[in-house]
Amino acid sequence: MNPEDYIKWIQLIINAFALGAAGWIYKAYIQNLKATVTAKDEQIKVVEKNLNLWKDRVSELERKTPDFIENALSKRIKIREEEIERLNLDRENHELEIEKKNEELLIFKSELKKTGEVQNTISQLIEDFGEFGDFLDKDKELETTLAGYVDVDSGQLMLTDPCYVDSQWKQQPYEDLRLFKDKETGKTYQFRKDFNNFEEKIKGFDNTVNELLASERFERIKVDRKSEYSYSYAGACYATLSDEGFGALTHEKGHEGAAVAFNTFMGDGSYPVYIETYGGRNIRMYVDLI
Repeated sequence: MNPEDYIKWIQLIINAFALGAAGWIYKAYIQNLKATVTAKDEQIKVVEKNLNLWKDRVSELERKTPDFIENALSKRIKIREEEIERLNLDRENHELEIEKKNEELLIFKSELKKTGEVQNTISQLIEDFGEFGDFLDKDKELETTLAGYVDVDSGQLMLTDPCYVDSQWKQQPYEDLRLFKDKETGKTYQFRKDFNNFEEKIKGFDNTVNELLASERFERIKVDRKSEYSYSYAGACYATLSDEGFGALTHEKGHEGAAVAFNTFMGDGSYPVYIETYGGRNIRMYVDLI
């Protein structure tokens, strides 16, 4: 066998070895990919299991009303108290913000008190009317369910019986009557008549309306429009733009009960509506307006 044949055999052996090594590396690569995919599948299963576990825990917490609500409100109260304490360090520059936070704090404390009152009411009903066993069963729990969301585009909501909408709803025009008095001259100015914008300067003044109000040269004249709380969009607006921020709308014959209109804390948005049930019956509805 001549030297060229030896070289060919050596090249053939080297090529065969290289192919075998490449095959082994490819096989190892495929096995590694399979192991990686398997590991990912296991991780996904673990994540899904944990997700379902947390969903169950959330559902369980939501059913523990009023405990859950009390806990949430307590946390909000603590946050507001801390914010008020922080703002008090620079009270002069944060008077309005402190006032706002104090109002929020009062709302939260009121809700916390109401939550406890609901539970106490149920306990008292069970004690006083125990013969209604199916409804007032001590073993049943007070549950809260998210009924859905209500959209707001006018900064207000209305609670009413749907059957009144077709029979009693009025198409009454809304009049935005906002009056302001000049304390020095006693003259009265009306929004959209004497000025169209609060950053506008009224003829004869060097300051804007906002600046005149801030300096207390101008004061807002309260207009009592309770007689106009009709069952209409205008009536709802008059009620929600009042000092109270809410009001009862009237039926055709003038008595209250057609609806209750109220403004929202944050203006426009989408607000969750919750239903509290006891023994399968609705006992309270509330809207989180924050």
